[in-house]
Amino acid sequence: MKKIFLSFGVFSLFIFASCGGAKKEDVNANVPKGMVAADLSAVSEGRMPVLMNVPDSTVGPLQVSANSQGGADVKVGKSFQMAVMEGAGDMETKKKDVTHDDVRKFVKYVMEDANAIIWEWQIEGMEPEFHFYAVVKAGAKSFEVRDVEGEVFSEKSAVQMLDAAKTIRMKEVKAAS
Repeated sequence: MKKIFLSFGVFSLFIFASCGGAKKEDVNANVPKGMVAADLSAVSEGRMPVLMNVPDSTVGPLQVSANSQGGADVKVGKSFQMAVMEGAGDMETKKKDVTHDDVRKFVKYVMEDANAIIWEWQIEGMEPEFHFYAVVKAGAKSFEVRDVEGEVFSEKSAVQMLDAAKTIRMKEVKAAS
């Protein structure tokens, strides 16, 4: 009888251990060192079950908040601030907006491909600023990703945010155990 009870207890512990806990470890399982997975699903009321890699908290506290476009703003310190919205985006329109701004003079594209751009702008007499825009596909969905408007970023920051945007992936929804 003791063996049956002991076997049942060990079996129960095994089942309990395999069903519960460590949610945070799961989303960060394949995230590179110095990065963490930001979960955008909570602020988008589940409409965007998305994860993306962002710098860890050594740069600043991770803040994920809803934005006015129905997506999420993801911020880690002053130099990493980006907006993610579900949608196909429009690269050609964005390029026209970038090169025909009335206030900031377009200097050059630092990086350009079919789905992403990083560009340099400058207001006369001021330091140059860098921005990015990307359309990222994850599963059957597309996401429009850009730096947060109204902020000024270095080239290094724009590259880091674009690299993070490219890590967008759908969050696995696991069935309850």
